Amino acid sequence: MTTQRTLGLLRQARLTRRQLMTFALFSAVINGIITASVGAWLGQTYAKYQARKQSIESLVHLVYERRTRAGMVASALRRGADIEEVKYRKRAYDEAYVDWNKSIMQNIFAIREVTGEYFLSKLEGHFQDGLVAAMADVDRCLTKAYDARLAEQDPKPVLEQCRMPVMHQFVLDCGATFTNEIYKLTKLSFIPFQSQLTEGPEKAEQRIAKSCTRPAEPPPAPPIAAAPEPTPAPASAAAPPEPVAAPAAPPVPP
Repeated sequence: MTTQRTLGLLRQARLTRRQLMTFALFSAVINGIITASVGAWLGQTYAKYQARKQSIESLVHLVYERRTRAGMVASALRRGADIEEVKYRKRAYDEAYVDWNKSIMQNIFAIREVTGEYFLSKLEGHFQDGLVAAMADVDRCLTKAYDARLAEQDPKPVLEQCRMPVMHQFVLDCGATFTNEIYKLTKLSFIPFQSQLTEGPEKAEQRIAKSCTRPAEPPPAPPIAAAPEPTPAPASAAAPPEPVAAPAAPPVPP
């Protein structure tokens, strides 16, 4: 009964067997093209996401490794460790320093890939003027303190003068916020209108600007003026001696 009804509908539509086969083949070709295109797009999107994620993870590793090794050198200098321990830690820090500098352009390219052209100048400015500049200051401070230690001098005044604890903490705050916000921007999602439901690069840039802006340096403390020593009065200005009473005159005889 169903077959007869179907054949009746086909006769009313005036569709031949050849037309049905042509339609089926055409539909199969269109579906194959759409499936292949969507699959290729999904694969390319996922591969790009993996490359961005790996680049940001590499940046995180370099930031934390250099900061940690810098802190180890500063700790050895403060507590007056043996010179061989100081040299060993400084050598390990120099290796992290080289790894950071040879990968800096790769890190900048990763930031450009993640953020796009619109926020490129802002985030790159925070990266260069905030994080990279602070790490350079830490390196100069450690080098001066290390040279003082090699010269058998006390390196602690050098570390205090260049505010090593403050810069070390700033590198942690700026580096953690910067990499965390960049990592969140690489989040992969196929949900429509996902960008309207989540925070965009504007909020990320505000948080990065807050954490990567250096606090104003306190003015140097004025030197304490020493109390002037009293000067002795000159001999001419000395107090005159008290007058000596004259002897009484002898009595006059009557």
